[in-house]
Amino acid sequence: MPIPFGTSSNDNDKSRRKMLGRILIVDDDPDMRLVLREHLEPERFEVLDAGNGAEMRVLIEQKEVDLVILDVQLPDEDGLNLAKVLREKTDAGIIMLSGKGTSVDMVVGLEVGADDYVAKPFKARELLARIRSVLRRTKQARGARPGTGGTVVRFDGWRFDSAFQRLTDPQGKYSVLTAGESRLLQTLIDNLGQPVARKTLHREALGYDMQSSSRNIDVLVGRLRRKLDSGDGKENLIKSVRGIGYEFTGAIEQG
Repeated sequence: MPIPFGTSSNDNDKSRRKMLGRILIVDDDPDMRLVLREHLEPERFEVLDAGNGAEMRVLIEQKEVDLVILDVQLPDEDGLNLAKVLREKTDAGIIMLSGKGTSVDMVVGLEVGADDYVAKPFKARELLARIRSVLRRTKQARGARPGTGGTVVRFDGWRFDSAFQRLTDPQGKYSVLTAGESRLLQTLIDNLGQPVARKTLHREALGYDMQSSSRNIDVLVGRLRRKLDSGDGKENLIKSVRGIGYEFTGAIEQG
């Protein structure tokens, strides 16, 4: 018996609502894209894919995505440059993939705005855990809108709007923070006047426990420090505390 047209449409709508997020894979290796798709779709992720930077640019103009898995080495454009493009156009999470696996790649990837970095070869379970962690942070940041728990904090002439992940300097110029930067700053502010351990900041900002040799949180702190530099020569508001981690030293006024 034929299925009524309306029933088919409703089923598709229900299926779409059950999806946990839309992920864009950008990798020039079709086998890698297929492997990632085969791991992600059973986990209820909608998957889009692009084989180069040009295809990626078209897709992000056509579709809103929740997360981009971006290979560092692409045939037409450097993945690190594409990460900058993504950060300017979307608040989607970004996970960089690289076959190089060097600490330099990792640091540069995080500095240009990526939320996480995974070296090839990787275990599917590890990548899925990283994906869920980044999605959780970005969705929490997107959900923190006025009337739903978002706050504005003023300190030393600065204005931090955690609802919109926006940091405005004393001259009125603003920059948009990544989800990790926003959570890092919020955690430091919540612990005003107290040093916060690197492993605690790593867990709060990046969503997973820190490995002993990881520099991810230091890179994230460095990125946030640059955004907190108003160019007036004053000491940065994030102070390093030797043997512990970092401390926020701003004078806070809620408002």
